[in-house]
Amino acid sequence: MSKDPIKDSLQFIFTENNVYDHRTNQRILYTMAKPHKRKKFLFMPLATSFCLLLGLGIWIATMLPSTNQNANTDTEQSSIQQQDDLEMGTDAQKIADLEFQIGAFEDERAYYHEVIDQLLPNLSDEEMLEFAKSHFSYEFTVNHEPLPATGQMEVAAGEVTVMLNFKMVPHYNVLSEEWYQKGMISGDYFAHIEKVEPANGEMTYADGANVTAQGYRFANAESGSKITLTISEELKERLALKTSKIEILVK
Repeated sequence: MSKDPIKDSLQFIFTENNVYDHRTNQRILYTMAKPHKRKKFLFMPLATSFCLLLGLGIWIATMLPSTNQNANTDTEQSSIQQQDDLEMGTDAQKIADLEFQIGAFEDERAYYHEVIDQLLPNLSDEEMLEFAKSHFSYEFTVNHEPLPATGQMEVAAGEVTVMLNFKMVPHYNVLSEEWYQKGMISGDYFAHIEKVEPANGEMTYADGANVTAQGYRFANAESGSKITLTISEELKERLALKTSKIEILVK
């Protein structure tokens, strides 16, 4: 069998139609076969062009993600830089505001000192003493509750803590050292608790900024019992109590 199916088909047609002239056969065969060959020659450039276009498309598709990624990275870095600049600007503004407030406070303090320096010389000794005493405060508490002015209080059975709290107000160089000392209670403030019953109370202490406290802790105060403390007249006055004998009744 021939390798060219077109020629075989034409030869079959010639035989069936009694076309035996050799020249006629060759002319027809040439005419019929020529377009077939042309198609082959036309196909090759088209295929080559198609492959080139396909390769170009693949290359572009490969490069685009990298380009987009670089663009996204640049955008993110720019955004981060803008955010950093904004935060730095905000911090600088906060610092400027704080510096302005500090300056205003300093001016206000200087003004108050000037006014106080003008007023203090006009006070009597009694007025200066009261002013000096106002820089110190004393308070009695029972289980963290303030003691009433009557000096009497009821608590539940169990642990009972009695504390004398002493607080100093910073004088900011308003008072002289002499008046500062006169403003405090005489001697050790805790020594103004003269007597405690029952005597089995455990000493306890507490300290804080400008505050100190001392007192007694009764671990197992029984129902129906009583705790009494006797204080000095000076401490009674500072506490603004009506009595110098404090009574704590255990329910």
